[in-house]
Order: sequence, then C-alpha cells, then structure tokens
Amino acid sequence: MSLDEKNANGFPQTGILPKVETQALQFVRKYPDYDGKGVIVAIMDTGVDPGAIGLQKTSDGKPKVIDIVDTTGSGDLDTSTIVEGKIEGDYVTIKSISGKQLKLSKDWTNPSGKWHVGVKPEFDLYPNGLKKRVKGELKKKFLENQKKREAKLARKIAELKSCKPVGSSDDNKSSDDKKSEPKPDLDDLQAQLECLRSLMGTYDPPGRI
Repeated sequence: MSLDEKNANGFPQTGILPKVETQALQFVRKYPDYDGKGVIVAIMDTGVDPGAIGLQKTSDGKPKVIDIVDTTGSGDLDTSTIVEGKIEGDYVTIKSISGKQLKLSKDWTNPSGKWHVGVKPEFDLYPNGLKKRVKGELKKKFLENQKKREAKLARKIAELKSCKPVGSSDDNKSSDDKKSEPKPDLDDLQAQLECLRSLMGTYDPPGRI
C-alpha cells in the first residue's frame, strides 16, 4: 500500500510540518549545532500544546518550555480582597469570601500575614462533559424533592375544593380546635403551585463555589 493510500484511510502522519518546503531541514543539516541552546524565544500564539513531545526537552536535556502565560482571561480569578490570617494550633486560619474558614499550613512563608482571597464557581473549572453530567445529577435530585412538594400542594388544593380534607379526621376534633386552625387560602396555594412548577421547568443548578 502506498503512502497516499494510507493517508487516504486516516489522519495523515507525514508532511504536517513541511520541513523541506520551509527549508528547515536544509538549515539543520547545514548547521547541526544550531539547535537553540542558550536562546530564549517568546511566542504569542493560540493552540500551543505544552504537552507536545517536541516541546519537552532541549538537546542537552533541559526543559524546553520555561514559562507559560495565559493572556486569554479564561479562568481568571479576582483576588483583590485581602484578609489577615490567625494562628490557631498547627494552622493559619483565614475567612474566605464565601464565609468559610480556610486552614493553611503554618510552614507557608508569608511575612505580611495578609492573604489574597477570591471565589470561583465550580462549573467554571469543569470541562463541558463533566459539567453536563454533574448538572444533570443535581437537577434530578432537586426535581425529586420538588415533586414531593408539588404533590403536597396539589393535595391541599384538592382538599379545599372538596370543602373537606381527603381522609380527614376533623370529625374527632372539637369545635374550638376547628375554629382556632387558620384556613389556608385557595388562591395562595394555587399561586404557590404555579410558582413551583415554573421553577421546576427552568431550574439550572448553579453549583458550589
């Protein structure tokens, strides 16, 4: 089978980086020692994969990529809020923006004693597949609980419309007990039911922070 036939049946494995056309191959053959030793190059580009095999080590075994700066703004976290830590036992405790107490190691060097804190929704950190699955699980659990509330409200409405609670034991109550009990409002219950059903239809789990 020819090379063209192989490439026609799958993703091409050769010629992706045209070394001959760009004369890169000729340059390397002419100057075999010109491999970038001692040179630092800054590249601003998109789609760079730092995990690519060719970007791991230089010819003398040093890390080829020495720094990566993400300028897209994706995943940025506002840490402009500053709090002071408090030593408690083996930890330094600080209060997060969400109100949670965070325990930090006393071994962390921080002469100022001040810490920058921020908050980030968990779904901002999830890949799309994981976010979809977790949201689905949370929504299912939420709807199961709301179905119980929906059934309870519907039962109360049916009881009011029938003028006597279904399966009621009111006959065993004294007249004084009946008078003291507040009578639920039918319109209010129906409004609650409509609001609940609307929420169930549009609910989108916000996730934790």
